[in-house]
Amino acid sequence: MLKCQTINAKSNIIPYLFVYKTGRFLKYLISSIHNLLAQLSWTYVGDTGQHYTVGVFHGPNTGHLVVHCNLRVVLIDFHVLESKAYPLFLDDELCELKIEKKNGQFTYAFEINRKVDTPRNRERKKVEKKHWRQTLLFFGALGIVAAIFTGFFIRFDARQKEKNREQLLEVHGQNTLGVIDGLSSEGHSTAIQFSFIAGNRAHQGTLDYPSGMPVILDTGMPLEKGDEFSVRYLISSPGISELLLGQPSEAQATRYWERALARHAELHPELTPQQAECFVRLAYELKGINGLAAIRFQDTGAEENATANQVAYQRLTRSLPFQQRARRECW
Repeated sequence: MLKCQTINAKSNIIPYLFVYKTGRFLKYLISSIHNLLAQLSWTYVGDTGQHYTVGVFHGPNTGHLVVHCNLRVVLIDFHVLESKAYPLFLDDELCELKIEKKNGQFTYAFEINRKVDTPRNRERKKVEKKHWRQTLLFFGALGIVAAIFTGFFIRFDARQKEKNREQLLEVHGQNTLGVIDGLSSEGHSTAIQFSFIAGNRAHQGTLDYPSGMPVILDTGMPLEKGDEFSVRYLISSPGISELLLGQPSEAQATRYWERALARHAELHPELTPQQAECFVRLAYELKGINGLAAIRFQDTGAEENATANQVAYQRLTRSLPFQQRARRECW
């Protein structure tokens, strides 16, 4: 069923509404308007597939206006010589016929008004809001997936570069002595600055250690400025280097020995210097640097040093190999 309606425009002239079963009156009216210039039409297709052809006849001199829908006159207005707009309902869709005068010329437009509060527009906004939510959810999920994949590839790339770097150092690298120049806290990590000599030139490097300060090495010993460790560098490019914290120099091992001996003698004044030194020697021979750390931090809680502490000391000195050798060699 054809529904062509009009809403009176806000004007001093009230347009007239005519709906006829045939187009005879329209032909008569058109033939009676002289100097017609504008003859335009638009086609609107409804949701059900119904086609509506909206046409306009406008005399630029007289200003007389005729609007028809599917050959039925829906609006007549007179002396339309300035810009004006006419709302029309096609089904439940609010459309607007706009006439604009600019520089003495008229332009015409037929548009759907999607802003005015109508049942159709309210329903459209609900649908659009739903689509926006679905779109946001989609792109949000897409962003999360992209972030996950990006993070994965970044970590994979970093691991691959580190693997290639380790392979280069292993095959084409050379060891030398490195010295700890400084430590600086960076939140949950520590930047360890070190230097070494390669090719008669001094080189610097930085290791990002995954713990805050103080830095406790795997041996249980704290890292301090001036400590010495092996550094492996690429012969062709010494800027590519690696600080080997698990390989202290001989001089550094001697420092660890001396610090452990001084602490053990301080905590056990009942021992002779020879007995204290014997205990430290046994700890080093049985457990290496870890044994020296257990001796040095024998009165320390696990919350301060998770590796070398009172429990580690008791485990070492109460072990059968340590006690057997201590009875034979230290008493």
